[in-house]
Amino acid sequence: MQSLVFAPSHITGFFEIIDHPNPLIKGSRGAGVVLDQGVLTTVDICEGNGELIIKTNGKTNDHNSPLEGSVTYKTMDLLKNQFSERIEWNNLKITIDHEINVPIESGFGASAGFALGTSIGLSKLLKLPLTFNQAAAVAHNAEVDLKTGLGDVIGSVVGGFPIRIEPGAPGQGKADKLLDGRDKCTNDGEGLYIISKSLGTIETASVLTDPAMASRLSSIARELLQKLLIKPQVTHFMELSLEFAQKTGLIDPEVMEIVDVLKDETLGASMAMLGKTAFAISDNPDSSVEGSMVAKVDHCGCRIV
Repeated sequence: MQSLVFAPSHITGFFEIIDHPNPLIKGSRGAGVVLDQGVLTTVDICEGNGELIIKTNGKTNDHNSPLEGSVTYKTMDLLKNQFSERIEWNNLKITIDHEINVPIESGFGASAGFALGTSIGLSKLLKLPLTFNQAAAVAHNAEVDLKTGLGDVIGSVVGGFPIRIEPGAPGQGKADKLLDGRDKCTNDGEGLYIISKSLGTIETASVLTDPAMASRLSSIARELLQKLLIKPQVTHFMELSLEFAQKTGLIDPEVMEIVDVLKDETLGASMAMLGKTAFAISDNPDSSVEGSMVAKVDHCGCRIV
């Protein structure tokens, strides 16, 4: 048995951290954009002895990286615990292969893609009694537990330009989206482009677990979200994202240098949260930034393919 799930990448422009003892309610408010590039997950299940194989771009998990620390393993573990009596897990061999075409730990929500592909793929193949949003909520739970993300799962599910109005997992949180005038779930060549350039990684957990930083960025984001809801436009979203990056001090001179170049060529540019990555929204795919990645806005959201 095999399933295929595509989880589009989600870039956050600004976010407010909302803490809660319930991981399904814990999350973030804020806004972002979803790309037509991300994580394509193949889940294969056959008879076995409980073996789990996790691959990324065809390569088996590095033995130097503990399997238990991966969001894929955490997602599967949550499902195993929830359905320990329904599924004979020890009689199965499960292979999960993630094909990813965006940078990892660079603000593209890759871990959310891993978690979504795992949860939705397993839920479909094993016929678990979960709706789409309930399966996605398991992915959110895994992200929150490992501190790899707070709002990328619901962003990837919504698609387009998601606005996370209330925190939490799909089915728990409340999300809307901006209208950009080209909101089609098709590949007809129309639509806006996301141009990005990644210079390195930022460990998400290092920011999410810093109380002083979390408090500072949340107070700034709270005000920006209200401004966006009053004027819900793509160009305004990009202006507010850059304001957030600068006011929080998260953006460094190297990234800012690229943002300045992209601003002159596009509808607006800022820094991806949380990653050492500059991104911009544009009417066309052209850019003078060498080595930049070009994607289109994905309005369909996470889906089984």
